Amino acid sequence: MVPEGLRDRVEPYIERAASSISRLLPYPNLFTLSGLVFGALSGYVLMLRLYQLGALLLLISGAFDAIDGAVARVSNKVTKAGAFLDSNLDRLVELFIYLGIGIGSSGLFALSFVTFGVSIMVSYSRARAEGLSSGERPKGIELGERGVRLAVLFVFLLLGLPEIGLILVFLLALETFMERLIIYYRYLRAMA
Repeated sequence: MVPEGLRDRVEPYIERAASSISRLLPYPNLFTLSGLVFGALSGYVLMLRLYQLGALLLLISGAFDAIDGAVARVSNKVTKAGAFLDSNLDRLVELFIYLGIGIGSSGLFALSFVTFGVSIMVSYSRARAEGLSSGERPKGIELGERGVRLAVLFVFLLLGLPEIGLILVFLLALETFMERLIIYYRYLRAMA
């Protein structure tokens, strides 16, 4: 859940923590699954409209998400299967979060639905472009990366303002999806 620009700055701290943690628990998939569990709990709590508690559970889920890859790297357990599992479970966490908010407040269901849909398209467009170009892709501004989206949502859930969080996340995700759609299309077209 660490925004990409901030990731470079906190990465050394995460690696050090992962180094210590991996001595006791050298199982990156355990952290990935723990992130899913806390994400699902967050979604359930958000369904009950307990926004601050839901935000804290989302933060815990994000912490597990930040540490799983680092544990894999420091314990020499990086695998394609683990990366695949992590990416897919990250999408499920997002589903639980948006579903929880939408079910908990019927007035937010449509907004939660479209926000989730655009968020998924941000991830899908990157994965599809990388798949079509042997893992390479151009980068743009990309304001709405997953970490940024969840950080914004976290802040506004903590403030008890889920509707404002959803609107901002929708706009961030839409900007990033549209940017990727244009940049990746041009990039892949030039490759042909």
